[in-house]
Amino acid sequence: MRFLSQDPDIETIVRRIEDGEYDLQPDFQRGEVWTLQKKRRLVDSILRGWHVPPVHLVVGEDGRSDVLDGQQRLTAIRDFVRGHFTIDGKIDPVDASIRELNGLRYAQLPEVIARRFRKFTIRVFELVDYTPDEPHELFFRLNQPTSLTEAEKRNAFVGDARNQVRELVDWSTLEGLLTDRVGFSNARMAYDDMLARVLVTIEARSLDAKVTSSLVTARYRSGERFADRDVAVLRESMNLVLGTLGRGPGTSDGIRPNKATLHTWLCMGAQLALTDQGMESSSAFVKAMRYLELARWNRSSADRLPGQEEVSLFQDRSTARVADVSSVVLRDLIGWMFMARLDVDGRVRGPKHSAAAQAWDRVDHESDVEESLLTYANRFNWGGLGWA
Repeated sequence: MRFLSQDPDIETIVRRIEDGEYDLQPDFQRGEVWTLQKKRRLVDSILRGWHVPPVHLVVGEDGRSDVLDGQQRLTAIRDFVRGHFTIDGKIDPVDASIRELNGLRYAQLPEVIARRFRKFTIRVFELVDYTPDEPHELFFRLNQPTSLTEAEKRNAFVGDARNQVRELVDWSTLEGLLTDRVGFSNARMAYDDMLARVLVTIEARSLDAKVTSSLVTARYRSGERFADRDVAVLRESMNLVLGTLGRGPGTSDGIRPNKATLHTWLCMGAQLALTDQGMESSSAFVKAMRYLELARWNRSSADRLPGQEEVSLFQDRSTARVADVSSVVLRDLIGWMFMARLDVDGRVRGPKHSAAAQAWDRVDHESDVEESLLTYANRFNWGGLGWA
């Protein structure tokens, strides 16, 4: 099998499609499955002059070509030229010149824009001298990419925010703070995703907003760096939380937070750092963290521990509905409750500590611990309490 390459412009490509030289739906191809928005994004990329992936064709004996890879792209281009859909001028990052074209069809474009679109070139690879099995094998390989995680997609947003998160991951890896101390690896940039979410939470000074992938992506897209103070606070929290997991009693007990509980501990550590309680409260905080993690990993012994129902609720909200605001708030509240109970030296202070201590009195007289704590959290605006 050999490849011949050429760079026809869109005008030539559309003409070949209309003339039947390019078959957009050979037997091995799927139907037209792109959404309207995806088609508009391709047109937007062309209007910006951005790279468009190459098209692969299989040249038949009659000189006509089957589209092996690139059917959706060519279909979108043909449909736009035919006037089947309009331009979306509001696609991020918004371009002022394209925004002026919002709602226009191809035939309505100013001639200078239409000509630039027509003359945009796309690399085309033609397959010749192939055996019967080779085109299908290539099609199979081209159409089995690994789907990118949201963190991997965000990594393409080159800017200060991304670099700050990358530096935190590199630093923590170098210090040995993450590897082998948490219950998940950095596969698919999981550490970047975790730390970015915590930074967004610290920046908001609240647990009340659900930190979705789209929210973190929008934060990266903004181009603004995270405040140096917030980055320093997260670093201090990581030292407290992750540094503790690597030393002292229980180190070999299999105490490794999952993504949900690590988010909780890092946010609690950040709250302590922001209120200048990091060192003073570290003993009670570490005891609470170890207590709850040990109970999670040793479920058989959890029934014998004080606060059994609270431990069970913490575990439930660490494995299901983990990103819901109610789960994030409940884990934080329960963490603070155990920190208050284990603060034998009386060194933890502040309104959140006092409210957490009082929460024990409330749940002791309630049959439904979960509902009771949710009501209690709402009453104290728990998600926004204790950040300053």
